[in-house]
Amino acid sequence: MFDLKRAERSILIFLLAALLIGLCAAAYQKFRREPETRIGRFNPESEGVFPRYKVDINNAGQKELESLKGVGSAIAGRISEYRQSHGAFASIEEIKNVKGIGPALFDKIKDDITAGE
Repeated sequence: MFDLKRAERSILIFLLAALLIGLCAAAYQKFRREPETRIGRFNPESEGVFPRYKVDINNAGQKELESLKGVGSAIAGRISEYRQSHGAFASIEEIKNVKGIGPALFDKIKDDITAGE
C-alpha cells in the first residue's frame, strides 16, 4: 500500500515517536499539577472538613481577588486601583467604596475577606 523508502520510513517513525512523547508529557503534566493555594488568614469559624481561608484585600493579587464569589477581573482591577490611590483598607466595609461592590456583593464576600491586622 505504502511504498516508502528507508529514509522516509525513518522520518515517519521519528515523527510518530515525537508525537507520542509529547502526548505522554502533556498527560503527565496534567495529572501532576499542584492544586492552587489560596493565601490568606485561617477562618476558625469555618465549617466542614477543610479549613477556610480569608482573602486579605490589602495584599491579594488579581487572581486571588477573582477567586471571591461574584468578583471578576474588572472588579478585582478596581479593588487594586482603589488600594493604590487610597491606601490600605481600614476595614472590610470600606471595600463597598469600590465601584461595582454594593450591599449584595458585599454580603456574598464578607465572610471570605479580611483587611489584615
